[in-house]
Amino acid sequence: MKKNKNFKLTLLAQALLAIGSVGVASSTIAAESSDNSTNASVERIVVTAKNRVEPLQEVPLAINVLSADDLKNNQINGVRDLQDAVPNLYLSASNRNDPTAVGMRGLTPNTSDERYQGVSFFLDGIPLSGQLASLGLNGVERVEVIKGPQAASFGRATYSGAINFVTKELGSDEVTGNFRAKLGQVSGGPDTSYLLEGSVEMPLIDNKLWLNIAGSTFQNGGVAEATDDGTSIGQERSQVASAELFYKPTDTLSVKFRGLYSHDRDHGQLGVIQHPREWLEAGADLITLPRASGSFYPSVLPDPDVDKIANLGADSFLRDRYFASLIVKKDIGDYELTYSGGYYYSEDERDFAFAARAYLPGQDPVFGDLIGTDEITLGFFAGFTFPSREIFENYSQQLVLLSPGDSDFRWRAGLYYFYEFDETQFTSLATDANPDGTSRKDKMENYAVFGGFDYDLTEQLTVSVEGRVSDETVTYMDCADCSSPIEKGDSNSSTDFSPRLTLSYKMSDDNLLYGLYSAGVKSARLSRVVANGEAIVVAAEPEELDNFELGSKNEFYDGRWLLNMAAFYQHVENQQLVSSINLPLGDQLIPVTYVNNVGESEIYGFEVESKVAVTDSFTLSSSIGYADHEFVNDEPFIMSSTSAWGFAGEVGDPVSLDGKTQTDVPKWNGSVAGEYYVDNFYKNMNLVIRLDAKYRGKFYADLSNLVTVKSAWTFNGRISLTGDDLEVALYGKNIFNQDRAIGTGLAGASSGCAFMETDTATYGSNQQCLQATAQRPAEFGIEVAYRF
Repeated sequence: MKKNKNFKLTLLAQALLAIGSVGVASSTIAAESSDNSTNASVERIVVTAKNRVEPLQEVPLAINVLSADDLKNNQINGVRDLQDAVPNLYLSASNRNDPTAVGMRGLTPNTSDERYQGVSFFLDGIPLSGQLASLGLNGVERVEVIKGPQAASFGRATYSGAINFVTKELGSDEVTGNFRAKLGQVSGGPDTSYLLEGSVEMPLIDNKLWLNIAGSTFQNGGVAEATDDGTSIGQERSQVASAELFYKPTDTLSVKFRGLYSHDRDHGQLGVIQHPREWLEAGADLITLPRASGSFYPSVLPDPDVDKIANLGADSFLRDRYFASLIVKKDIGDYELTYSGGYYYSEDERDFAFAARAYLPGQDPVFGDLIGTDEITLGFFAGFTFPSREIFENYSQQLVLLSPGDSDFRWRAGLYYFYEFDETQFTSLATDANPDGTSRKDKMENYAVFGGFDYDLTEQLTVSVEGRVSDETVTYMDCADCSSPIEKGDSNSSTDFSPRLTLSYKMSDDNLLYGLYSAGVKSARLSRVVANGEAIVVAAEPEELDNFELGSKNEFYDGRWLLNMAAFYQHVENQQLVSSINLPLGDQLIPVTYVNNVGESEIYGFEVESKVAVTDSFTLSSSIGYADHEFVNDEPFIMSSTSAWGFAGEVGDPVSLDGKTQTDVPKWNGSVAGEYYVDNFYKNMNLVIRLDAKYRGKFYADLSNLVTVKSAWTFNGRISLTGDDLEVALYGKNIFNQDRAIGTGLAGASSGCAFMETDTATYGSNQQCLQATAQRPAEFGIEVAYRF
């Protein structure tokens, strides 16, 4: 390891003290400047991060919570937007329904497979799957982003965090509802953005049974027209419908049933393929690739130009999602018993261009006149799309018993079951024996017991002991008729214990200190490989994470200032990465490439969140996240060639990741927002003016850490007039039209080229291209909401 641990810990401690000092100073200024403003305070929030309702400031966990007003004022329309308001959260895929980069605290999953994520999504504590960008936020009361391993409360696939969407509880005595409409235009885009959504809540049986019906239709307008067929690039559309029944026949029993359907239809990803010719013409500083025969990368990834993207006639993305859930709560004396069950089913159809550049003469803005001449030959991926379909299904059941919450000794115990099935199909591989082109089928089962207790040793000091014991089996199923046939399936089983130990100290009613240790596990991952002509299934063992955390939660000046801080150290073992190894088969060693356990990492970091009611009219919010990820395994291994071009040595030589960091993960990110409020500004309507500034630090575009993606600020603004039942707002997103890259793809920016230069003396004989995920351009619009 190249960096001294004590130095890093000292650096983090100094940073926390410095930020805390700045916050104290700003809070003192706020208090002094508002001696006559005694009513201002920061909103009190409750969370359910430990299976019971508790005030956020009393839960010894790092949690960022966004209320319904926060979601609206922050212009958060889906999961992707959460990273703008949550430090050390990263979601930068080139389309909203691909969980390629759901990263937290410097750690990303290194796969787009929904089954092997480190961060999972929940709706009222019930697991869903994959990106939830199209999940309607109408009816969501708050979003809880909980950091660090969360197996103790939320179960599998939460080894680096959990995101829980919590809906409001029904119970109005009258018919109520809301309607919201939004219309906007992307700068330079070919079509509009719009949103129409509404919901109605009504009592069916007085004080016992309620019904809520909600629906929405939504479009993110395209950002450019494809250079070949003129289709809208970056256009995203969804329709969502849901219904909920809430039954409460007595004060001790409640039943909540929900059904949800969503339909997504997206066009053209915002992934721009950049070629060596473009870097030379732009005068970029270049780095020769050791393993690519004189080819090169730019030292800094140029800003992506969406006007170069082609669609190649691809159908892009289509998804239908179905979800149903049942939550039953029963009070048994002072105890609470809760059953939660959920069912999720989705069908995805994907057809994207592998190298989205127009390959016919005259179409591409850079290579159009050269295509068909002896200067350019078409690369393997030019004009190449590969339609696929995925069927995904899971269901879960959980039973939790909670002891009384007002005792010095509080406990909970639970049982858990989770099942998941996945089938992948490629229509181009269909045959008479395999009409759907099925490639593989997988299933997973997880059984678990979990629980824990909180014990108040004194009025100030509390110890918490929690944990989950789970037994999980991942199975690659028999599929003799599949396009990748497996005569004999295989499975990997593991039994894991995921503990969380916490010690918290209340210095006062408004100040909490805590320290904790928690552990998380990511599922084993199975791959099909062909070795010596024989198709077999091989497994990467579960990935393991140890998390150590110190935190402080504070309210000062009668609730006018909220300041929460956390510092953490994480150690990852058995990290899953694509690699090539010599696999024993009979009396031979056969080289094969698949996902294997070759990574070990250390991550140091911190988060600070502050919200100050400077006056009755002005609130200042800010957050900052720092996460320094570093591979510390110094044992060389064979990496797939497309990821290894930037490492020293010859093609096929082992590489060492020691001292390197992951792609798409900035060390720094954060935000600052100011909100100005004027009561009764116009005809009993209140004026709210808000400006947000979001920062994402620089990061690497490749595992060899040669190519840097520049840091970027983006700015959003919103002005609204709000009354008892009507709200009218003007909004702007990315108002200064920032065009920095926000991501580079699953394994970094390495990409197949659409065009190959015949001038190998200038461009090298093994030319490599890069992919850059583009930021959506500026968008301005109007929004109207009505409540009744």
